[in-house]
Formats: sequence, C-alpha cells, structure tokens
Amino acid sequence: MIATSERRTADYLVAYGHGGFLGRFRSATALRRDDRVVIRTVRGVELGTVLDEASRGLPGPDLGGDVLRVVTADDESAAAALATRAAGIAADAQALAESLGLPLLFLDGEILLDGGPAILQAVHWADCDATPLFEQLSARHGLRVQLADLTATPKAPARVCDTCGEEKSGCSDCGSGGGCSTGSCSKGSVKSAEELTAYFAGLRRQMEAAAPRVSLH
Repeated sequence: MIATSERRTADYLVAYGHGGFLGRFRSATALRRDDRVVIRTVRGVELGTVLDEASRGLPGPDLGGDVLRVVTADDESAAAALATRAAGIAADAQALAESLGLPLLFLDGEILLDGGPAILQAVHWADCDATPLFEQLSARHGLRVQLADLTATPKAPARVCDTCGEEKSGCSDCGSGGGCSTGSCSKGSVKSAEELTAYFAGLRRQMEAAAPRVSLH
C-alpha cells in the first residue's frame, strides 16, 4: 500500500494506451495503486492507471514523463467521448480498407485526451500502400489519423562489415547488396489461414490480459 500522508515527488509505474504501454512518471502528489491519472507522454496528454510506486533500481522504462493530475469527472467525460469518436473512425477505416481491397484488419482506435491524432491499431497480411486510406480518413474526420502497425517486428541489430564499417546488408565489399523499405503497411508476407488464426488468438489473449489496466475504453 502506498502512503498518502507524505507529499513528495516520487516516480510511479503507470500503464497507459491501448497498446498496454508502461512507463515511469513523476508526481508531486502521493498516489495509490489503481489511481487513474492524467499524464504527459511522448505521444501527448492521455489517461493512465497507477500500478505502484517505482522502487529505486527497479528495471523498466524511464520515459521522463509527468503526472499532471488525478483524473477528474470532466476528464472521464472527455475520454468517453473521444473513445466513441475513435471507435467510429476505426469502423470507417475498416469499411474503407475493404472497399479499396487492402489486406488490413483494424482492431482498435484511440484519441488522446489532448484531442489528436487518432491512432488506429491494425494488422496486415500482405504488402500494400495504405497512404490514400489514411489521407481520406484524415480529411473525413478533420484530424490526423495514424497507423499503429501491430504486425511490425523490431529490426534486428545491424551486422557491421569488418572491412568498411558499414552494414553488411548494403556493403559492396561484402558483395551482399540489398536494402529495406519502411512505411505504413510496407512489410509482412502472406500468411496461411492457420497462421492468421494462431496470430489473432494470441493477440486476443494479449488484449484481454491488458484490458483491466487500460482506461480509455
């Protein structure tokens, strides 16, 4: 249990976002586990849920963010309205993707407490250019709409050539050549029905596990 009588600046572990992010946030007000707070993250101003006070030396992310305040009734009302709007944008995105024949499945959407942008979580199972889709969504809904690609995997550490010091994937001395491309929905191979079923089952378990500490729905 976290004491509330002592008022001092302390770091707290806070869960936030539909992606189940976790970070350390400074607060001048003592907080308890499960307190809902307004925080400033690298994404903007949003809601979060306190997990515990961050012990010194505890491993984990340190984003250097701040707790702005404990959530108010006005914050809750604004968050609910934004969640409804984000759900409508996600549904519109799925309908538009289907009309354009894009291999995209939109799973969720969120709009931060400061009003933008709209962040849509999606997966894809083949290469595609989703730029026109997001341009149309941004124009329709009057705010910038971004993709959070849940299919993306972290890039492997680059191998460096002992001769020239460059990455081996593009080193002429190594004779390897090659390169890569990035962007919305620019990576991923076609998956079989069995692979997609297993992928979505695992993703659903992750979302269900994170649901109790996600407060924007």
